[in-house]
Amino acid sequence: MVTYGGDEVNALVLDIGTCNVRAGYAGEDTPKAMFPTSVGYIPKATTNEEDTTMTEASAPTDKYSQYYIGDNRINSIRKGMDIINPMEDGLIKDWDAMEAIWDTTFRHLLRVSPTDHPLLCTEPAWNTTENREKLAELAFETFDFPAFYLAKDAVMTAFSVGRATALVLDSGAGVTSAVPVYDGYVLKKGILRQPIAGDLLTRQILDQLDTTVVPAYQVASKKPVEAGQPANADLRTDLGVTDSFHDYQVARTILEYKESVCQVSEMTFDEGIMASRPQKPFEFPDGYNNSFGVNRYRLPELLYQPKEFLNVPNHTSEGLDTVIPRLGLTQQQINESLGMHQMVYQSISNCDIDLRPLLFNNIVVTGGNTLFPGFNERLNYELPMMAPGSKIKLHAAGNQTERKCSSWLGGSILASLGTFHQLWVSKKEYEEVGPSIIETKCQ
Repeated sequence: MVTYGGDEVNALVLDIGTCNVRAGYAGEDTPKAMFPTSVGYIPKATTNEEDTTMTEASAPTDKYSQYYIGDNRINSIRKGMDIINPMEDGLIKDWDAMEAIWDTTFRHLLRVSPTDHPLLCTEPAWNTTENREKLAELAFETFDFPAFYLAKDAVMTAFSVGRATALVLDSGAGVTSAVPVYDGYVLKKGILRQPIAGDLLTRQILDQLDTTVVPAYQVASKKPVEAGQPANADLRTDLGVTDSFHDYQVARTILEYKESVCQVSEMTFDEGIMASRPQKPFEFPDGYNNSFGVNRYRLPELLYQPKEFLNVPNHTSEGLDTVIPRLGLTQQQINESLGMHQMVYQSISNCDIDLRPLLFNNIVVTGGNTLFPGFNERLNYELPMMAPGSKIKLHAAGNQTERKCSSWLGGSILASLGTFHQLWVSKKEYEEVGPSIIETKCQ
């Protein structure tokens, strides 16, 4: 049997999240390519005579020509370009866009031929059988990989910090999840997930800011203004951009605001204490600037006290029917939402009593939202009060790249192990058994 992932043939590792795609070679400590999962999309014009005379050689290139993928291409102003995200609830919902992402990743960014390398791909713990089989079809039939493996991202995150057993708390752009892993296997009864995550926080910030956020692409020129004063900027109009492109650029601006200004209170939120802390200044692309005090602590509090800090009470004049859809949540999701510490505690409580001490002692924190200053300190403050007497230990990579790419790193470690070659699903096995072999071999 050919030993994939050895010295001569490096396996490829692909990790796709709601916000970013990470791809690279097994055995390396950082991904070679990292770019937004969202893609630009311009629908093709109706078929004309030229389309019918397309040669076979030009067909694959033309197949993906309506998609714009990667930081530079997605952020360029193009008339009529919509921004779409192929992910929903951590799962793939737009397979055409996902196929275009794979093509760009392998052929243009990594510049490899898929037929020469096996591929390890990560998936969420709640992935469906149908999605798993479609991924196998994509790998073997569309891209012709010689071997393929699907690995749970929570298990990979645990591996990245050198643990086979852990409770993985992952809070990213679209989903926050708590997934218990025991000896390299996900304990399904302990999986919890909810949409209280980065995208919701962005919507909350937009709802509460006392200024209209103008993204950089609209600003032709600007003049300096005093803090708190309205912006003095000339804006570009008639650019022909779509609403989805504008919303995406606004979200990028808010992401910068979140990373620069927002902070989690290290203890239960107290407005008086937080108001006495130093303010942080921030300038928006149009020149509007201000110093932000208690609000920069109040907004991330949504992660720990979602029911109390979802911006619903402030809009009683509008009515809940108006506010809730704008937040992107249903009333049921709001009622069922949990804080980070509650998710960890409930997930561990759903597991066998013998495993609980082991999981409390191995809590792995990952995802972009966990990079807020004070996030880990708050988790360490809240959990002992919920589980008195339990020995609680958090594991969180100090490096920002490692925290954002932990599941990719775990995949890189796993696929480079000499003993892993026996786990690959080969193309021959796939052809003999069909897509259902993924359910058998990739637990």
